[in-house]
Amino acid sequence: MDLNDILEIEQSKYCYEQAYALHRHKEIPALFLKSEGTTFDIAGDAISGWDAVNRKFCEELFYVSSAEDSYHTGWQISMPLIYEDPVSGDVCGIFPTFGYLVLNMDPETMKPPYTVLSALEMWNDRFTRADGAWKIRNLSAKFMLGQSVWRWNPAGDTGLAVQHKLYSVPHPVLGKEGEA
Repeated sequence: MDLNDILEIEQSKYCYEQAYALHRHKEIPALFLKSEGTTFDIAGDAISGWDAVNRKFCEELFYVSSAEDSYHTGWQISMPLIYEDPVSGDVCGIFPTFGYLVLNMDPETMKPPYTVLSALEMWNDRFTRADGAWKIRNLSAKFMLGQSVWRWNPAGDTGLAVQHKLYSVPHPVLGKEGEA
């Protein structure tokens, strides 16, 4: 593993974070290793296998909020540590992130105005090189802190999330939705 590998892995994780915030869930599975050994675990919501990861992003998380496009905004990766484990040989990444989280995942129980949380997460991921690119083999996150910082009422907002158009914002790496 050299510096180019480290930068590619960091870019892959950045792609994941920004694609999620821009409601580009259907493009996220391409960042994962197509293997039955691939895992996804967000605060104990764990699944195994690439097919399950694909369903999670394309069927479950894609429709997580019918009221607004996204509940996951402003994520920033700070000071990632990417290294090769000397015992297992695995390529690992530790990614502390911070940002804002709008909890409106269930429109039946969570009604506006939404509480906006300032959140910290710790990601501990593993990567495998396949088909000429670094892929996420194991993605794992723990929530460390969630403090209420303000309330958001979409009724007074005309932004892209309220219009169901976050997908139209060009992703810095993926471009616009539907572009090759």
